[in-house]
Amino acid sequence: MSRKVFCATLGCDKNLVDTEALLGRFAKAGVGTTDDLGEADIWVLNSCGFIDASRRDSAETLDEMIRLKSNQTLMVFGCWSQEHGDMIRETYPAVDIVAGVGNFDEVVAACLDKDAAPPKAPSAPAIPGTAAFEMAPPPMVTDPMEASYVGLGDRPLLTPAHVAFVKIAEGCNFNCSFCRIPMIRGKQQSRSVAEITDEVRGLVDRGVTEIQLVSQNTSDFGRDTGENIYTLAKSLDGIDGLKLQRLLYIYAGVVTTDDLLRLLDLRTVAPYLDMPIQHASARILKAMKRPGGEKSSPEFFNVLRRAHPELVLRSTALLGFPGEEEDDVAELADFLAEVQFDHLGTYRYSPEEGTASATLPDRVPGEVSMDREAMIMDLQSEISLDRQVARLGQVHDVVVDRIITDPEELADWADAFIDVVWDPKGEPQAFARVGKPGLDLAVARSYHYGYDLDGVVLMPAAGLEPGRWLKAEFRGVTGFDTWAEPAVKNSATEGQNG
Repeated sequence: MSRKVFCATLGCDKNLVDTEALLGRFAKAGVGTTDDLGEADIWVLNSCGFIDASRRDSAETLDEMIRLKSNQTLMVFGCWSQEHGDMIRETYPAVDIVAGVGNFDEVVAACLDKDAAPPKAPSAPAIPGTAAFEMAPPPMVTDPMEASYVGLGDRPLLTPAHVAFVKIAEGCNFNCSFCRIPMIRGKQQSRSVAEITDEVRGLVDRGVTEIQLVSQNTSDFGRDTGENIYTLAKSLDGIDGLKLQRLLYIYAGVVTTDDLLRLLDLRTVAPYLDMPIQHASARILKAMKRPGGEKSSPEFFNVLRRAHPELVLRSTALLGFPGEEEDDVAELADFLAEVQFDHLGTYRYSPEEGTASATLPDRVPGEVSMDREAMIMDLQSEISLDRQVARLGQVHDVVVDRIITDPEELADWADAFIDVVWDPKGEPQAFARVGKPGLDLAVARSYHYGYDLDGVVLMPAAGLEPGRWLKAEFRGVTGFDTWAEPAVKNSATEGQNG
């Protein structure tokens, strides 16, 4: 029977790229990939350890894999095990191999060598009712600055075939007082422009037309190598067949508005910037040690929007930081009302061991943080809907990510589009049939929506297939998603970015 590996990936899109690279190394060793746990003899958990909630998710996922395990090889790697490898092997003896970040070749070799070894002697089970296993060998964890992230150029994609995340750097040079990333992933290590360009050229040759550039701090790319994000984006801009490059994790204030305007003038750079602010109170930003935070004023974003009215802005905000008061939250709300981010994600503060903020006084009670987060998201829901409504009747290029044929999923989408704002032409007859027999849906995106980040554009699926670009007219919107129909003319301009 052929060998197969199953990998569960938690956390961010940077982790997803690591999983793809690891699966590529397994493939080179003759091991196939499956998304069916029951078909695999090697089980992998790519863990997340960013905050306490992430570690809980990792532990819960591992508990479930252990509950189902019999004689499979179970390996845990990633951010959680980079810092807590010894705890994992002691707490979960059913785990066979524990590893940190990177070092994919060594991890694959360990999995295959373990499978050839004699069965381990049983010990007490980690979870009542499960089989008993011997403790794993010592964790394969190295200094993150020495980790070898190989195989990024020839990795299989876990995204649709036409879109890919491209990781341009590891680690971070900044020391935000709430963040453990520099401890987990080390200082920033930028890849070279030439290496990334070669990778993207190879992806485009395989059918990728959209890339999403990711790192912990994309705006700081190349500071350690003498290159910069503009040089990279311009190099990628010259690749034939690449339609869209999307910039994620840009720090406002670390780059200038002039820098960003130069980027936005490039042909393939989407008018879409992901710029996490975390907060708007100068006092809280200072306590967060947030780089460039004091320069991240509403005017910074207004300058960009005046030059590019079509610009989509995405951000994140952190609620409940120690010492945060109602006035600080009100200041954040005023900031959001003025800037009008199209998309905003929020999360609540978690005191992380070893970070500067973990010892700060004036902790905000959890229920207070939840209330503040809910208030901010209520405000953002109104802002997002207003931004969506402004696009009604417009025609935009979209790319089809997948086709929905499952009746239950179709019914779910029909339910999700109950509270819709329609354009003056009225409710499309096609939408009235969503969830009923005979109408499949295409899940697509225009430049307004990052893949696996924001909302989507739903369309009738007739004649469409994944990867196809076409022009579509926006007919109805919720605060997150859009209903569209193919534009009347989709010939000469089809497949080009608008």
